[in-house]
Amino acid sequence: MRRIAKIVVTTLLCAIAGGGRASAETAKVNIASQFGLVYLPIIVAHAQGYFRKQAEALGIPDLEVTIHTFSGSTAIGEAVLSGNANFGAFGTPGLLIAWEKTRGQQHIKGVASLGSHTHQLFTNKANYQSLADFVPGDQVAAPAFSSPQAILLRTAFDRLFGSSAKAEALLVSMPHPEALKAVLSGTIAGYISSPPFSQILERDPRIHAVWKSSSIFEGKPASAVVLGATQAFIDANPKVAKAVLAGLEDAGELIKRDPRRAAEIYLGFEKVNLPAAEIERILTDGSITYGVAPHGIIIYAQMMQRLGMLKSVPETWRQAFFPLLDDREGD
Repeated sequence: MRRIAKIVVTTLLCAIAGGGRASAETAKVNIASQFGLVYLPIIVAHAQGYFRKQAEALGIPDLEVTIHTFSGSTAIGEAVLSGNANFGAFGTPGLLIAWEKTRGQQHIKGVASLGSHTHQLFTNKANYQSLADFVPGDQVAAPAFSSPQAILLRTAFDRLFGSSAKAEALLVSMPHPEALKAVLSGTIAGYISSPPFSQILERDPRIHAVWKSSSIFEGKPASAVVLGATQAFIDANPKVAKAVLAGLEDAGELIKRDPRRAAEIYLGFEKVNLPAAEIERILTDGSITYGVAPHGIIIYAQMMQRLGMLKSVPETWRQAFFPLLDDREGD
């Protein structure tokens, strides 16, 4: 009996020890990001070691973070759902689509906003002065068909013509760097851009803007990009989630405090045809607002429901985000 009791106790202790290992939070994190300055908080937090520092403070030493760059929320969503990425930087519409489609254990929700900015539609057609000037056969690039740029263009045409059909016929999906080259070369007629690509186009006398997204949001800030993750990952790794959120906040503070350093970090990660001084100017001219509190979520959802891209609108923005942000003021 003593031998049997000893075996039972030993087995129980092993099970408890094994359970402890199984419940330990991950020490390796993959973040799926995209191109552009709005993703700068991820880049800065990684380069400055803010994610690791915050994780250590929460009892997770040596957190290893890897950033992978994708184009468009569809690819981001696939990476997050497959487990190839633990966090994904979605365009706000892409996050809302994933939120509605993945309800359940794999439910994707927002962890934090990254930043907000105004989108602009640039064209190389000298005689085009408004959306109404685009004709069949023209192509307008957006990073993905579910991107904020694509949703905003559909909404703008819907308000102008009572239908988004013309926008659908114009849209073509291209990563930002490719779209920039295509509109500069004349391969496509237009490109809905974001910083710093907008600033590159503004410097070219052959290119001009014919539309800005501020007309839809009435001058209010709207989150262009939000970081998302699955319910299963956040439930299993609550400290890692808190560390990532805190790291993004640290990055936002550095961007405000030392924009020159932030510009240098950006240029070391993403190759664009702008000097550090120009990137610094963009970071201080008010064209991008960095912050983890989400804005414009309900307006985006309402637009998408009208366009048939969402079946329902969240009652509040908090429905589409994890409780990590419950103490923040968003909309």
